[in-house]
Amino acid sequence: MRIIIVHPRMSVMGGGERVAIHSIKEALREGHEVYLATEEFDVPAFEDFFGVQDLFRNVRLRTYPPFRPLFDRAVLYQRLLYQQQRLRKIVSTGRGYDLLLNTAEVANQPGTRLPSAQYCYFPEYFSHLESNAFPKLWDLYYLPARAFYHSRVSHINRLLAVSDFTRQIVKKNWGRESIVLYPPCPIDLYSDLSPRKEDLVITVGRMAPEKRMELFLEVARRLQDIKFAIIGSVAPGKESYYKKLKAAAPNNVSFLVSPLRKAKDILGRAKIYFHSAFNEHFGITIVEAMAAGCVPIVHNSGGPREIVTENVGFKWDEVGEAVRLVSDLIESDEQRKDLSKAAKVRAKQFGPDVFESGLAKVLREFAK
Repeated sequence: MRIIIVHPRMSVMGGGERVAIHSIKEALREGHEVYLATEEFDVPAFEDFFGVQDLFRNVRLRTYPPFRPLFDRAVLYQRLLYQQQRLRKIVSTGRGYDLLLNTAEVANQPGTRLPSAQYCYFPEYFSHLESNAFPKLWDLYYLPARAFYHSRVSHINRLLAVSDFTRQIVKKNWGRESIVLYPPCPIDLYSDLSPRKEDLVITVGRMAPEKRMELFLEVARRLQDIKFAIIGSVAPGKESYYKKLKAAAPNNVSFLVSPLRKAKDILGRAKIYFHSAFNEHFGITIVEAMAAGCVPIVHNSGGPREIVTENVGFKWDEVGEAVRLVSDLIESDEQRKDLSKAAKVRAKQFGPDVFESGLAKVLREFAK
């Protein structure tokens, strides 16, 4: 088949881009002709960041200039119009594609009659609606976007959900069934780490309000004898949040602005991985930490609740409960070692080979 993979923002270089990477790998492995529709991006830097040299050697890139808003208002709608214009042109002038696989959000699904599959992360995520500031006004603002999302879904043959949590939201919001295909987690990166651990608690992710890293700081503030560390990137436009975190951090918290791949040794030394986000659709960094032997302590919501079973870690609802769990685990090293071993085994269920095997079945359905 000729498969065109749609993923407009490869430059983000996050979990979604890892899904695109392994979708490309599996499509090539199955012998398909692969095209990638995306904004222009730095290919060598991308391949270096993810350690996937020559990934695009056999991929036909269909690139276009990155989106730039014309003005500061209604940026979401400017982006939707821009991406639709560019992607529809690529698809309509293509070489007779047999399948469109969208590994980015559903809004990037161009209006087409092509057979299509969509990887779903978090349907209709509109961050402003999580704020208490003028919720009814924001709801009205996003009404056309919701209608647009629903219109895109009607063009899709097969929906794939990043977690069972997302599958349930897809059913509720869009009235469509989907199959769960957990994202590819780079667990092999952590196979050669030293088994020696320190009394260190770590969290990883974009430093943005939705990650709720201020709760991580609150736990650290109540446990001054334990070291804590935040590793990640500063989300574009969220520099003020990063500055607030640094200003509010107690002395036992350190910050490292770096890709996790280049700071994996720190993850290897940590005893505990702490996750603060509420209703996150999955949580690749949780799996990475488990592969590195960290015991996960995650908020009792969303996809992380599926990842962290009772035999590998803990879930919390209130900050006081989280403080107690961290303190008890640091004190009970035998329990931590048992959970650490189980966490490594559990992490293997989310490896790239599992994702690629599941995607292969989907591709073969369309190839019949």
